[in-house]
Amino acid sequence: MKSFCLAFLLFVAGCSHVDTAGTGKAAASARLEDYYPLAVGSCWTYATAFQGQAQPDLKVCIVTEENGFFLDSRPVPSRLRFDAAGLRDGQVRYLLKAPLEAGNQWMSVADVRTVEHYQIEAVGKKAKVPAGVYRDCVVVRMEVRLTEEQSMLNRITFAPGVGIVEIRASLKQGAEYLPQSVMRLKKFEQASTP
Repeated sequence: MKSFCLAFLLFVAGCSHVDTAGTGKAAASARLEDYYPLAVGSCWTYATAFQGQAQPDLKVCIVTEENGFFLDSRPVPSRLRFDAAGLRDGQVRYLLKAPLEAGNQWMSVADVRTVEHYQIEAVGKKAKVPAGVYRDCVVVRMEVRLTEEQSMLNRITFAPGVGIVEIRASLKQGAEYLPQSVMRLKKFEQASTP
């Protein structure tokens, strides 16, 4: 299970930096693209933990652009791009989808046995991570059923201008939630503009 959780967190890996509470809504001027700035050279460093035990930091950088997709530095890179509906990871799934409103739902069929259910759980949330305090974050809840009794639940926090600032994964067994892993942003290095 540990390898599944860590692999999933690596697979799935923005907010304005401020010291005030969230507003309860997405920033009025924010566009979907503001919640994950895709540019070659941008890097995110995350503090990671599995079942409460610290793990090595994870640094993910966007290293190239191919056919409109931005690829990152992981061994099996994400292939990210925005289209009219939202932020895609490859051809199969949306990680974030318009409209940026609490309750917005969608699903992705990764394969015949894996259906991912997504929902925008909250907008305008405040997030406190090692990199700082962010507001106007969008929290996406993703659940995938593993067995009749078990599901993997992920909460992914995005914020304008930065991207993913936190991912929390839990194993759901019946009505019980068992925390599995967490990634929290330590540092964001935005690509310089030419």
